Amino acid sequence: MANANPAPTSVARKQVGMQLREAREKANLDLKDVVDEIGPGWSISKLGRIERGESGRISLPEVDLLAKILEMDEDAHANLIALVRQAASKSWWYKYRDVVHSGFRIYADMEACAQRLTMYNSNIVPGLLQTPEYARELDRIYFKNDPPTVLDRRLQLKLERQTFITRRTKPIAVQAILHEAAIRVQVGGPKVMEAQLEHLVEMSKRANINLRVVPFSAGHPLGTAVGSFTIIEMKPSGGLDQQPVVYFDSLVGAACLEDSDSIATHTKAIDSLRGAALDEVSTRTLLRQVGKNARPKG
Repeated sequence: MANANPAPTSVARKQVGMQLREAREKANLDLKDVVDEIGPGWSISKLGRIERGESGRISLPEVDLLAKILEMDEDAHANLIALVRQAASKSWWYKYRDVVHSGFRIYADMEACAQRLTMYNSNIVPGLLQTPEYARELDRIYFKNDPPTVLDRRLQLKLERQTFITRRTKPIAVQAILHEAAIRVQVGGPKVMEAQLEHLVEMSKRANINLRVVPFSAGHPLGTAVGSFTIIEMKPSGGLDQQPVVYFDSLVGAACLEDSDSIATHTKAIDSLRGAALDEVSTRTLLRQVGKNARPKG
């Protein structure tokens, strides 16, 4: 049957590629075999890009032809058509495309259709949990050449992202582990920090959010410094489970890791960090204490 959980554009494109690749391998065909059957306008490089979820459009007649060549059953064929149509549509962030850098676009799509986000942040409050004032101060510094109108659009983009975890119907589950440095490094002054920490307390009370802090006293739970990263678990699509993806961002660009070794390594790291973190109640106590200390004196 057709896909019951429509995926955002770039995610749908990856799912199209995955299903084509799996069907081709099941049919014991290589890329050249399929390209020779399709005919003019196709090449091994084009089909390879499509299977990797990269650029490349497929028309519905071509979908029908591919389904025939790959001997797909009726349900698989219908699901492929639904995904191809979804891949051709615009993502939720399209209206903000002028302020969404290319490396973040696929993450924004995956985040939107995530079932669970498991994140570790070493020195900054994650975007999904930032107050508008905290977020605006960071953007003001990082995008120092942007005029106020563009900074406003960046903030609106972030606030719209946050609705995925605050909506009343099926919000995304979030497990956020913050290092104590993330709640003590001051951003925007005492009032901004006090409000940000109180916001974290309130967000941690939501049923879909588990928030815990790794205290300074825990040392280095992994025996080395660890940068921020997010493990994205997406909803099943077309009756198929989706492989988790590890995402991280840096000054030189963003990356998504999908190989089993990277996923296992980061999952193990999360387990160790969770084991070293305060429980939820103690985390809220620490957040309130740090927030109180951040309060302006006098």
